Amino acid sequence: MAAELSEQAVRIAWKGGEITVKALLALIRQMTENRGRIRHGRQSLSRLNLQGKQLEQLELAGEDMKSFRRELNRYAVDFSVMQDRASGNRTVFFKGQDVDRVYAGLQKCAQWLPPAGRRPVREALKDAAERAAQRAAERREAPGREKSADRSRGAR
Repeated sequence: MAAELSEQAVRIAWKGGEITVKALLALIRQMTENRGRIRHGRQSLSRLNLQGKQLEQLELAGEDMKSFRRELNRYAVDFSVMQDRASGNRTVFFKGQDVDRVYAGLQKCAQWLPPAGRRPVREALKDAAERAAQRAAERREAPGREKSADRSRGAR
């Protein structure tokens, strides 16, 4: 009797193991088939609505959306960006469950922005190029300018 019970226990354990293996194989197959279908990152607003989650929105007036999009993609956030043509502001829509990741991406982007008192690098470069062009024009206008004696070769 004890031998029969132990044999029956082994059969039940074996069947349980087989069922577990089949379920895991089916899950792995399903994941590999759906791998290309699951998308994260920038999406259309209609695709976000199809996911059936509550959407949150965030209005941004900044100009550096490229780095913000890169950060949201890095954090695997599903989002959509809509631009208001009249004001130029952008509204970012995202799933409510991703609020923490969106704000983490915003904080990371804010680290790279220049402080309020400093000008952006592109503006500084543009001003420097204008001044250089202005100096070059002044040099071309006054070709009859005399050289000082100490800069000549013979005065050494």
